[in-house]
Amino acid sequence: MRSSPIAGLTRTRQQVFRGILAFLAREGRFPTGIELAEALGRTPDATWGILRALAREGLVERHEGQYVLTPTGLEVAAALGATVWRGDEEVQTALRLLGVGHAAFEEGR
Repeated sequence: MRSSPIAGLTRTRQQVFRGILAFLAREGRFPTGIELAEALGRTPDATWGILRALAREGLVERHEGQYVLTPTGLEVAAALGATVWRGDEEVQTALRLLGVGHAAFEEGR
């Protein structure tokens, strides 16, 4: 039996996963690997290694140079956005942009 994708999110992978959402919230699009590395203050090689690990977990995929969430990644983002990242404005903004109907952060709160 395959474990939950959330179980594979180490602290570092979680930071990069959240970084994708934060970039989406700020820029209105998904990041490239270099853009994400710069936004997180990491080296491109380290960032790409983590992105490959997230891809192996089925959470992200590379599409036209950008790292986008898969349907599983979207489910994980929604779950974390409703719990761990409930008060994170950037995550909630990204979830709204992605059309996740139960984004926890409401405008004006």
